[in-house]
Amino acid sequence: MTAPDAFARLAASRTTPPDVVMFIVEERRKGLSLREIGRKAGLCMEGVRQVLLRYTAARSAHSDDEEPVRDECEPMCAGHPVSMDAIWRGLERWRGRE
Repeated sequence: MTAPDAFARLAASRTTPPDVVMFIVEERRKGLSLREIGRKAGLCMEGVRQVLLRYTAARSAHSDDEEPVRDECEPMCAGHPVSMDAIWRGLERWRGRE
């Protein structure tokens, strides 16, 4: 687990320390569901959702306007080789089925 960043410290509450906030954010970036994260962190789904909302609000309120905030889970750009390969595999899979 990485050290909490400034946004995690801002999103922390009395019951959710910055370490837990950073853990939740990292697990969500890995693609885990709110329920799975809640099981691991000992919170309910709504608690995990609230932590993520506070973290997102902290990032948007304190981000620099000169440098855009990029999330590691952004969608790929149009024409990216990985996404194009997935599209063609899907098309080839269903070709011939009518």
